[in-house]
Amino acid sequence: MTRSKGSIGATDLMAELQNDPEYQRKMQAAEAERQIRAQQLSLAEQPIVADLREAAVKVDSVWDLGNTAKPYPAALPVLMEHMERGGYPDRVMESLGTLLAVKPSVVFWDRLKALYLAPRGAGEENGAAEALAACATAAQLDDLIGFLSLSERGQSRIYFIRPILKVGGKRGREIVQSLKSDPTFGKEARALLKS
Repeated sequence: MTRSKGSIGATDLMAELQNDPEYQRKMQAAEAERQIRAQQLSLAEQPIVADLREAAVKVDSVWDLGNTAKPYPAALPVLMEHMERGGYPDRVMESLGTLLAVKPSVVFWDRLKALYLAPRGAGEENGAAEALAACATAAQLDDLIGFLSLSERGQSRIYFIRPILKVGGKRGREIVQSLKSDPTFGKEARALLKS
């Protein structure tokens, strides 16, 4: 393989960047910023971690729950309480919703729905949508369908297409079929109907 005149190989580029003070300064600044954000998130989640430990859920971080295949039923009420309490950074709020995105969370349906309908931030909106989509059963089909019409909820509504198809039977399939050419939902609807 021949290189075009003036091109540089990966090894040479890496060596050049390693010796470039401006590049190194930018990399160090980016790493310092990442560490500050990680510390801020760790500090923000401490009240949740403390309450989880009080409920006999052994974690050092909220994200520890997402790294296990074991169910965590004792954690669910704590996670729901903190999601409702709010006031956390968007990333933490979205993580709470992600962790509530399990079938047993259906007992919190009305509470999650209230958060989705009046979110205090993007993280809460997306987290609530993810949790609602994951825990929905056929009993919540009308709510799922209704969420699609909430244009103010934007892209977060895409979470509901899969459960409509999954729990909605013939009606759900017809609704997803009707979304195939929708500018917001079409791509997801077509992909789900192919599988």
